[in-house]
Amino acid sequence: MVKNEYKMNIKVSVIIPIYNRAYCLARCLDSVLSQTFTDWECILIDDGSTDGSLSVCRHYAETDSRFRVYNQSNSGASVARNRGLELAWGQYIAFIDSDDWGESTYLQLLYDAAGEDTMSFCGQDEFDCQGMRSKEMPVKSDESFSLDNSGADLIAYYFFDSKLLFGPVNKLYARKIIGDYHIRFPVGIDWGEDTIFNYTYYSHVSKLKGVPFTLYHVMKQQISLTTEAKYDYFLSDSRQKRWDGFSDFLQKKGLNHPRLMQVADNYYIYLFCESTAGSIFVHDRLSWIERYKRMRGLVMNADRSKFKKYIIRPGALAYKSVAVYFRLPVLLFLFYEIKYLFLKIK
Repeated sequence: MVKNEYKMNIKVSVIIPIYNRAYCLARCLDSVLSQTFTDWECILIDDGSTDGSLSVCRHYAETDSRFRVYNQSNSGASVARNRGLELAWGQYIAFIDSDDWGESTYLQLLYDAAGEDTMSFCGQDEFDCQGMRSKEMPVKSDESFSLDNSGADLIAYYFFDSKLLFGPVNKLYARKIIGDYHIRFPVGIDWGEDTIFNYTYYSHVSKLKGVPFTLYHVMKQQISLTTEAKYDYFLSDSRQKRWDGFSDFLQKKGLNHPRLMQVADNYYIYLFCESTAGSIFVHDRLSWIERYKRMRGLVMNADRSKFKKYIIRPGALAYKSVAVYFRLPVLLFLFYEIKYLFLKIK
């Protein structure tokens, strides 16, 4: 009975997936402990760490019973987050990455702005490995806006200009919506799984409300810049799944404002360029025949109509647009082969 009452009093479940972050985990967990909002639980999912992260988690659980610790064999962030969703008791869900930390008012201000059908989100910034702030993504105002054509300008801004709505952090999700529609992070995708999760979630809420403070801090680790992530750009189907998720979101919400249609075209081209550029990072792993076959598949299956207007524009995008529109994969293949050689010499 006492346990059930405790569950009912939890307003926010904080889910933190952890893999080999013992050296910075205390900063993250201390920021949770420092929250002015106290009706939280923190679910720590250790994803097979080998550096003592699990011991750090257990120490915090011994200090404060609101921390709950679970460990699993290394399965990736999606599996860890999904397990956290299964274990969560709170009315809302907040995701924090183990590298990152929040201001003391992070949960309180997000909770105050959230509603049953309204998702709240705040500004965030990024720090490099030297601890210098390298980027800030602010929220313009505290106004709420609808996920329909009337909110086209703000949707375009927060989705694509600031990219604040791409990742799983800096926002609160309603657990009921996640449960009712069985929304989960897709497994087996090494890049963009959180974006796909969000597109599905956004399809089931009516409004978004910004909190005009930078409350969430991201530490950009060097690992995010390795060739492993770039390798996935070229070889995986992450690009197509992200595009399908975004297209489904637009369709379900009836979003067809000209501003959003332009954004959609730009997003499609961005995903295509991201994928083809990944060929540079697999140059030494694949034969030239394998690289060409993959490039040919990307070019021949791309939507030609989205590239037509860029054919006569100056810059690298023109080469890519010509290659796609006229179905000339060898042109784009040679473009990246030459670029690879240039970068190697440089």
